Amino acid sequence: MNSTRFRLLLLLLACTSTTIVGAALALQHYERLAPCPLCILQRYGFLWMGLFAFVAAALGPGSGARVMAGVGALGGFAGFAVAVKHVWVLYHPAISCGIDPVENFVNALPMAQWLPAVFYANGDCSAELPAILGLQIPVWSMLWLFTLATCLALFALRRVRRAAAWA
Repeated sequence: MNSTRFRLLLLLLACTSTTIVGAALALQHYERLAPCPLCILQRYGFLWMGLFAFVAAALGPGSGARVMAGVGALGGFAGFAVAVKHVWVLYHPAISCGIDPVENFVNALPMAQWLPAVFYANGDCSAELPAILGLQIPVWSMLWLFTLATCLALFALRRVRRAAAWA
């Protein structure tokens, strides 16, 4: 993979990650779907991946970019673990994470204070959400987090050839 393709794929990954958060915000504000604590933690995972993918793309191929991609992948896999928990809660409705220590923790984070429209949790994790193409929103989040984090991990592990002297 040459350096131009490397950067373009990382930028695509960063844009995809942030677009997913944008879609979540649209569902929150236009469809009035209140985000739960697990939803907010998944947003952190997507934004973490997007940020580090962008930094890796800016650095270009090399060990610094590989480290940034690896750090981004770790955040993505953490978000994936939260999404797995969320899907488990969806299919076990007797378990709820409404007002609990997780919500208190998420709402006490600085980002929830600075940008409450994006990072403040006030929803129920076991709430039935509208299906998109037959899948619940947390299931989509789980699939995207795994896919994007795996791509970042592969970028972190793969060597990249320099394209040409001017690249």
